[in-house]
Amino acid sequence: MKIIKVMLALIVVAISMYGLMTKDFSYGPISSLLLGILFAIMGIEEYKMKGKNGWGMFLIIGSLLIIVMALFSF
Repeated sequence: MKIIKVMLALIVVAISMYGLMTKDFSYGPISSLLLGILFAIMGIEEYKMKGKNGWGMFLIIGSLLIIVMALFSF
């Protein structure tokens, strides 16, 4: 799971840097979708570790919002 998180984070940063350097923001929705997936994975892990007292539910709700917004922007 840690490898997946690192790979998603690197891909999101690479796509975002590409967009900022070239001013081509056509890959923005893909970056947002991957960021939402990354937040969902982090939220699930946090929820499993600390239960309802941690940041897990906040990250899961945030990831759902990001994923929905990314899907509407395609």
